[in-house]
Amino acid sequence: MNDFVVVAIFNNQRETIKVRSVLERKNIRYIIQDEAIVSVDPLQSIGFGDIKLKVEEKEEENVKNILKEIKKEKFII
Repeated sequence: MNDFVVVAIFNNQRETIKVRSVLERKNIRYIIQDEAIVSVDPLQSIGFGDIKLKVEEKEEENVKNILKEIKKEKFII
């Protein structure tokens, strides 16, 4: 199994929509972690640490560059 690493952290579900679309078009496998919990109860983000974007380790730099291209660089960790 491939290792997934956290490349970005988002405050709310709206911020993930464009990212999700671009990654799917480029056939990049990803995981959006804690999205459902934070979207139902935003105060839970304090306990869960917001919404995390995880990608395969081999795609980490590629995805960071994509985030910069689509003006989402402030979410990169």
